[in-house]
Amino acid sequence: MLFLNDEFSKNWQGDNPFTLVQSIEGEVYRKVKSRRTLKFSLNGESYFLKLHMGIGWKEILKDLLQFRLPVTSAENEWNAINRLRELGIDTMSVAAYGKKGINPATIKSFLVTEDLSNTVSLEEYCSKWAEKRPPYPIKMKLIEKIASISRKMHADGICHRDFYICHFLLHNRNDNVSIDNDLRLSLIDLHRALIKNNLGNRWVVKDIAGLYFSCMDLGLTQRDLFRFMRSYKNKRLRLTLEQDIDFWNQVSIKANSLYGKLNRL
Repeated sequence: MLFLNDEFSKNWQGDNPFTLVQSIEGEVYRKVKSRRTLKFSLNGESYFLKLHMGIGWKEILKDLLQFRLPVTSAENEWNAINRLRELGIDTMSVAAYGKKGINPATIKSFLVTEDLSNTVSLEEYCSKWAEKRPPYPIKMKLIEKIASISRKMHADGICHRDFYICHFLLHNRNDNVSIDNDLRLSLIDLHRALIKNNLGNRWVVKDIAGLYFSCMDLGLTQRDLFRFMRSYKNKRLRLTLEQDIDFWNQVSIKANSLYGKLNRL
């Protein structure tokens, strides 16, 4: 499988893309034995490269024994990006993608995405909320936007699996974010994403619990949490508290467990 947009088709014409990506240099963001993520430039434009070099059977078995789904290539992210775009959810734009091999332990793959410039992660943008309350309309709009993205994604059978506030990028990075329809959030880091026809409850709980956990130090009020619950379930608060109480209890227990482990409570 190989995809190249017009820019990369022109620049990589006549060359082997799988060989070229091995030689790309740039600012390294992550480097482990089987995967490398870096930022590089081409013709004055900035891109991110995720290079998967085969994780080996040892790592696959390790993940399976720990009841985790192994990530063997960039295919997860490629598929998730395309599905999110079909749903109208802002995310990364793919400039190049390639995958070769059948053996899951030795698959080679890469994904090049355009740099989402002039953005800030919500983790950074909201970091001072506990000390200084944000404008109410901004907070309300962001909560509803995140809930809407989460609802659409899960309804379509997509589980992010690293669903934290840091993986939402807010466009137009400044303190005067508009509350009208041009407020944009892009969801990134989809390399562990899971897509299933019938997404089990445990996967949805995992995502929402991760999101809640990552917001626990932002000074959110009970009303803020209720607003998310109402918007995510797309029903009146009283109804979701009656009909979905088991779900919300599971989310709370898992989120508090994650928070306790992080802070050794």
